[in-house]
Amino acid sequence: MRVHVVVPLLLRPDAGGHVKCWQRLAEAATRQSEVDLTVHFMGHGGGVEALAPNVRYRLHRPVFSTAWLPFLSHTPDATDLGPWHPGLARALAGAEVIHTTDAFFCFAKTALGVARRRGIPLVNSLHTDTPGYTRLYTALTVKRLLGDGWLARRLLAPPFSMAARAEAGQRRRLAAHQAVSRHALVSRPEERAAALAVLPEARVGTLRRGVDRGRFNPGRRDRARLAAEMGIPEDRPLVLFVGRVNDGKGVMVLARALAELKAKGQRFHLLCAGEGDRRDDITALLGEAASCPGPLPQDTVARLYADADLFVLPSAHEVLGNVVMEALAAGTPAVVNRDSGMDAWVRPGQTGAVAEGADPGHWAGVLAPLLADPARLQAMGRAAHADAEARLPTWDGVLAEDLVPRWRAALREGAR
Repeated sequence: MRVHVVVPLLLRPDAGGHVKCWQRLAEAATRQSEVDLTVHFMGHGGGVEALAPNVRYRLHRPVFSTAWLPFLSHTPDATDLGPWHPGLARALAGAEVIHTTDAFFCFAKTALGVARRRGIPLVNSLHTDTPGYTRLYTALTVKRLLGDGWLARRLLAPPFSMAARAEAGQRRRLAAHQAVSRHALVSRPEERAAALAVLPEARVGTLRRGVDRGRFNPGRRDRARLAAEMGIPEDRPLVLFVGRVNDGKGVMVLARALAELKAKGQRFHLLCAGEGDRRDDITALLGEAASCPGPLPQDTVARLYADADLFVLPSAHEVLGNVVMEALAAGTPAVVNRDSGMDAWVRPGQTGAVAEGADPGHWAGVLAPLLADPARLQAMGRAAHADAEARLPTWDGVLAEDLVPRWRAALREGAR
């Protein structure tokens, strides 16, 4: 069964969860023989990278990258805005099933066109809250271009409502794309409800995220090593954030909350692992109580999860944050934003805590009792690891149970 998966983002070492998800699934595919898998990514050099005889990455130069637009330099990931990608279209011609992982940009449009023209069944899955991010970054772009003056406020408020309209447009595009897919895979209840509006229940499934239990486990904790390598003191709680260090992930909410606690005498160290335009702002605000080293090798990040005492993801825009699951598997309690939907994976008071909104004072109130009680954090970490062992699948399980049956069914049913 020849399956081609289309990922509209750059394949690079510091890529986010969308890309890493398909890297892990491709690795899982090397350990089975039913699927011949090609995963298509953006890549400035082009070319093919073979992982096994039946699994490969294929890289495509963008037709019109968002990275070429200076006024979009604050957006977290570059994608392709072109109307059609000829090279990708040629590469998809040999697929028996095409799987899109978004519904909005050049790669998805090209995949849909190929599927229609050649009668190839289409499967879709969601990995990023693109409509939500569209609203956020439309507002940020307007303010970046026009400042905070009356014109920007007018464009973002009714009747123009540029950001809200941009979000609504993306939701319509998603619904239209899912409607012509044989199967749609989602991760959150609200995504399932939206998919059921355009597809029968039998064609809407769940795509979980797996965890590599060998890489993410509490046995890798070594604060002495961390102190020697990164100069982070052993005698204070380590708060970890992993991801894009930018406004889209809400990192300044976390930094300002911790600044309030620092002013009250609470000791901690915040480590932000990832690229982003807020790194200098965080270190300026928290001084020696914060480190923002930029993107780190994946194995280094895996060890940091075990080293941390508390993981915090303040983002309100998540589909299914791999980072939260990796932290829990490593035995680190997690604090998440209820607005992201990640509260489904945290048991408040047992494996972490749930905060709401973007008020630093509220987040400080959630974090304060945790950071003041190391013994409680340790107990929560043990519970987090046990819960992760019981609840979270492996990547091999996700491939075999969530994806292969849908691909097999799509191939049997044919194109819509």
